[in-house]
Amino acid sequence: MYNFLLIEDSAEDSDSFKDTVKRLNLQANEEVYHLDVAETYEEGMKKVSENLNGIIVDIKLDGGHSGNEIIREIVERFRVPVAIFTGTPDTELAKDSPIQVYKKGEAKHEEILKELCDTWDTGLFDVLGGTGIIEKAMTKIFWENLYPQINLWKEKKSQGIETEKVLLRYAVSHIQELIDNEVPAYVTEEMYIKPPISPDIKTGSIFQSSKMGLSCIVLSPPCDLAQHNGKFKTNRILVCEIDDHDTVNNSFADKSKKPDHRKKDIEDAIKNNSTSYYHWLPQNTLFEGGYINFRKVITYSPEEFIKKFGNPKVKVQEYFVKNILNRFSAYYARQGQPDFNFKVEAKAIYDKIVSTEENKK
Repeated sequence: MYNFLLIEDSAEDSDSFKDTVKRLNLQANEEVYHLDVAETYEEGMKKVSENLNGIIVDIKLDGGHSGNEIIREIVERFRVPVAIFTGTPDTELAKDSPIQVYKKGEAKHEEILKELCDTWDTGLFDVLGGTGIIEKAMTKIFWENLYPQINLWKEKKSQGIETEKVLLRYAVSHIQELIDNEVPAYVTEEMYIKPPISPDIKTGSIFQSSKMGLSCIVLSPPCDLAQHNGKFKTNRILVCEIDDHDTVNNSFADKSKKPDHRKKDIEDAIKNNSTSYYHWLPQNTLFEGGYINFRKVITYSPEEFIKKFGNPKVKVQEYFVKNILNRFSAYYARQGQPDFNFKVEAKAIYDKIVSTEENKK
């Protein structure tokens, strides 16, 4: 059963919403939806909770209050799906806000309920909700791993170490370790963080030049990008260009006319087994993808780079960054074996084997 809260000061509108819920439950022959109504701003503030599957808010409320105030409260304190249902859609939402706005008289109640249910069913709130998987994992890690080491962290604190930030990183590594063996294969969207958590230049950040359309990924070592008093440790930012996703895929597919061979060539390419100088960046809803071309290395001064590229477009997740850096390093550290006349040498070895076998007869 889905539990919803409607914050609405109009009795006529709230009664209409209740009627819709009753009708849908009758049609399903079970109580699929439960709707609680808060008729005032104060009552709405009290009833907002993470135990809900969705909150529906009117903008114009009693006593001159605005639903925007409740939205701000929810965004700052809770993790729960929200929808706005109002006759006066004057909201404070950012353009890219995930909160949907529905206008009274145009949107159907069923549409709002379905959207909230679909949002809940993604599992996002099972993972990050107030009683979600991460909260449960953190409780386990707290009691079994971190709290038993409290004397260690007391000692670190006495040494002047900023233990809160260190513990945050340490706790995240424990969560990763805990879930590594419990989740399916990665989906490609997991490779990217969008928008990037930080606007700073980081290893694995992807930038695009607005003038040239050139996309590139920063591959300078993280230690070089550390800043002190606003200055990088390095005076050059190292990047590799990203070649167009479709263009490169077509070039691999064109190697053979047989469908099975073409599929295999593409599979080898995205597995990074086709060439040593291409590294696949998957194409998905977060990023148009491409192939990092290790042969196309460019460096810029920090000032040049910021002027040319501005803020990062997307950031490759750290787990994948390490793999990219390993391949990039291997490509430039590769050293071929000195050339020999391998055919002659192979024949000599073969002849020796045959001769030895014949002598044993």
